[in-house]
Amino acid sequence: MTEYNKNNPFHAKIKERYLLNKEGSTKSTYHIVVDTKGGNFSYKVGDSLAIIPNNELFEVEEILSLLKKNDNESIVDPRTQATSSLKHYFLTRVNLSRITVPLMKMIFQYEREPKKKAILDHLLEENNKEERSEFIASHDLLDFFRMYPLSHLPTQELLCSLSPLLPRFYSIASSQLVVNDEIHLLVATFTYQQGQKIKSGLGSHFLAIGAEVNKTPIQTYVHPTPSFVLPEDSNAPIIMIGPGTGVAPYRGFLQERTRENAKGKNWLIFGERNRSYDFYYEDFFLALEKENRLRLDLAFSRDQEEKIYVQHKLLENSRDVWE
Repeated sequence: MTEYNKNNPFHAKIKERYLLNKEGSTKSTYHIVVDTKGGNFSYKVGDSLAIIPNNELFEVEEILSLLKKNDNESIVDPRTQATSSLKHYFLTRVNLSRITVPLMKMIFQYEREPKKKAILDHLLEENNKEERSEFIASHDLLDFFRMYPLSHLPTQELLCSLSPLLPRFYSIASSQLVVNDEIHLLVATFTYQQGQKIKSGLGSHFLAIGAEVNKTPIQTYVHPTPSFVLPEDSNAPIIMIGPGTGVAPYRGFLQERTRENAKGKNWLIFGERNRSYDFYYEDFFLALEKENRLRLDLAFSRDQEEKIYVQHKLLENSRDVWE
């Protein structure tokens, strides 16, 4: 098996993607099929898939324009020593949401306008850590370079001052025994506020919306989770507690146990907001329940006046849990 990692990812593609929530839901959660054919991948149920997302193209292009940089300038990745174009590096390797202290120090060194230099000097003072942290938390790189659009920054020095774009990890929602050269994911999109901006989660937005099906390369590798596995004894009973997208690995567990005709009892406690809209993989789980392969306890928090969560189901069935 080829050893893929964050410095040597496999370039997969999304084979299939569809929304799991029904009309009326307050959420957007997607089933995503990643095609790993040709990658000689091997994974176990319970493992995670690492995804290195792409940044938004418009943000990268504006930053390079502000810095008056040539998109095609050849650079050396300061961490891996690999060569690429500057634009590709910003798209795939730079955390655009994070302003680093080394970057602020570098800009301070090259800034010539007294007022702008004074602001940085103030933020970088040792006793201004809290104010500096607040500034960093409420601004991203695009904000920062709009404030400091310096055109004479040495490219390699700039790259060394930037925060790396780290992988996002998603629990694998499939068994390789069943889906072969595919990896299934359950991905929920979300937004958050950074300063005056409402931003989308980078990894989830990239997988669910940004990447084109059967076209956009997805940088990826398997992240083993050796402590989260099915019991070796297929006769052993298992209790799976998975609210929301936390149910993802248990779909893989149940696919595998069904394929191997394991005799152990399976019990899933799943929770979400509304049964009518947010019951992920409903047909799959109900079919297993009908075949007496699965005990299913459900906690849909907004289907009644008093909210019910998975912990309430655990307490309600505490005797069975204990046994």
